[in-house]
Amino acid sequence: MKKLTIPATTALLTAAMYGTPAMAEGEYDADAFVGGSISYSKLENLSIGGEEVEELGDADEFDDDRTSWKGFAGVWLNDYVGIEGQYLNLGEYKEGSFQFDPSGLTASLMLGLPAGDHTRVFVKGGQFWWDADVKGPLGYSDEREGTAMFYGVGTSIALLDNLNLRLEYERADFDEDNVKADVDFASAGLAFMF
Repeated sequence: MKKLTIPATTALLTAAMYGTPAMAEGEYDADAFVGGSISYSKLENLSIGGEEVEELGDADEFDDDRTSWKGFAGVWLNDYVGIEGQYLNLGEYKEGSFQFDPSGLTASLMLGLPAGDHTRVFVKGGQFWWDADVKGPLGYSDEREGTAMFYGVGTSIALLDNLNLRLEYERADFDEDNVKADVDFASAGLAFMF
């Protein structure tokens, strides 16, 4: 998975290079943002150490008792290209004596389509550096970590000049350190523009 870090870094640097000339010429006033969201997440196709975890209960459904959160910051370099970093807490998946609790950091390239002042529809993708606490029967406990690609879609809707409503749906595909899983997360939050 370390091979994936090079393309992700290259994409972010390319976005920065193409966004810089427009800012230098004074044609575009970059939209920097910072914010947070409440998320609902679901987990599918989990296997640890090559063994499928069959009994996940309602882990494959969005569940209101499995709320999680994220914080994010980034900048739209021009009308169409942005970069973003996030901290994601994906919630705790628990069924019987099994528990999986992932979190991590992301770096992503965002491609957007403006729909008004500070309002956009966007797609994004990038790298997710994760770690997870894993607990199982008979006192089994371990911490796993790795990298994963993630992607998503969303919209940022201007509520006030400097405040946006942000709605997103994202997916991370874990496949490292003997952990395989698909984690989907839907979120709603606020972003402050400056």
